Amino acid sequence: MKKITSFGTMETILERDGKIVSELMFFKKEGRGHSHKEWEHCFITEGKGVIVAGDKKIEVKKGAVCSIPPNTNHRMIPKPSLEILLVYSNSKLT
Repeated sequence: MKKITSFGTMETILERDGKIVSELMFFKKEGRGHSHKEWEHCFITEGKGVIVAGDKKIEVKKGAVCSIPPNTNHRMIPKPSLEILLVYSNSKLT
């Protein structure tokens, strides 16, 4: 089910044992800074923008993939909009 958020919308795609594994997020506004205990793998499905992860600014557009390490404060900045498929994992993509 799609939820309205302060930045746009979010929808849980996959949940396992009560834990979210994958989400689809659509950003119309900048998201708030936050962190996770797991790796966050970002697959850009539409639009473009910037992902700020710690002290790094990563320019992204449709087709890009990036990974955010555990416990790293990050936020998404759409330019003008950004859709991301997020997958949370205990391991880094290789």
